[in-house]
Amino acid sequence: MKKLIVLLLTIAMVGAVFAQTPTLSASSTLSWGWDLDTGLTGFANTNKATISVLFPVDNVAKKGEAGWWGEIAVKDLYFKISDKQLTTGDALTFTDWNDKDGDGVKDSGEYATLSAKITNGMWALSVSTWNKFDFANADALYTGDVAVTIDADKAGTSLSYTANGLSVGVTAASKADWTANNKNEYALGANASYKVGDAITVSGGVAYDAFDATKQLGGTASIAYSAAPLTVSVATDLFYDPTPKTFDADALLTVGYAVMEGLDAEADAYYSTLDNDVDAKVAVDYAVDPIEAGVWFGIADPITPAIAYDLGIYAGYTYAIDAATKFYVYAEYTSDFTGKGSLVPYVSLTNTSVTNTTLKLEYNPDDADVLAGKYGKIIASAKISL
Repeated sequence: MKKLIVLLLTIAMVGAVFAQTPTLSASSTLSWGWDLDTGLTGFANTNKATISVLFPVDNVAKKGEAGWWGEIAVKDLYFKISDKQLTTGDALTFTDWNDKDGDGVKDSGEYATLSAKITNGMWALSVSTWNKFDFANADALYTGDVAVTIDADKAGTSLSYTANGLSVGVTAASKADWTANNKNEYALGANASYKVGDAITVSGGVAYDAFDATKQLGGTASIAYSAAPLTVSVATDLFYDPTPKTFDADALLTVGYAVMEGLDAEADAYYSTLDNDVDAKVAVDYAVDPIEAGVWFGIADPITPAIAYDLGIYAGYTYAIDAATKFYVYAEYTSDFTGKGSLVPYVSLTNTSVTNTTLKLEYNPDDADVLAGKYGKIIASAKISL
């Protein structure tokens, strides 16, 4: 209790200084569950309370306007203090500096960045960041993608030029920083991209462990077209490692088309020297309330005796019984045509007519496969939230 009082006083004082209002959120859930596979039943109680105050910091940048200048920018910097005494016993928790929504998940775009460069507006020498030697434009549809990571890639700098839709750069990086790069191993690289009109972008890059024991070589290239409703991209990656002597390359063609609102179609074709064959997939997805549905079909190794197929179908429907009551049913079926396949159903009935309360009855929240003889769980719960 003393720790909680200290925390509240701290939040009150700091909140006053930063004009932030501490927030209290809490929830308590009573549930009864029945595991249809084990026969186990019982109640569960879950309590959660969080007192938090968020300290956002304005994005700040400093730069010049003429000649050469040092430019530095800090974006998306913030942190949150929270108390979770009811669930963890911890009196004070500093959540991830970069976790903007405080959910404990490192989501894309949530993270603070600091960039610094010496520039004149077109030419730039990076100080804080460089173009890392990681190439994975042609991600595999199933397995075997060639994601290139050059060995000497710990720290470095890039000299770049950007103007009129063209961006080119050269990069130098060391295997470790200057205090630990005991073999003086370095890698060199170059990259370029060019925007042709409004719809086409061409890009590519190469990196070589020129002064590194491995002498690895990696490269990537892509061309993308995007003009609604059509998108088309072709991408390739390659990687050469002389010890052991291996060469891997892959290529991916993706075509997408927005047929109408909520209805999208996509086709992919993938080739990799790793398995020396082609994988292909076509998919159609539809999502307009209250319906969601989709189907995909894939084929792997079509020119070998090990040919394999993959089929998936899913559908979901939300029925609003009234303003406070919703019935939702969903099922997903997948098959590789070698057995029964997999069927995962889910059903829920949710009611929010009681103020601050969510009543829910749900079946199979853990995605049990009924075709494998697993029948999941039935859970009834009442959750009160603050």
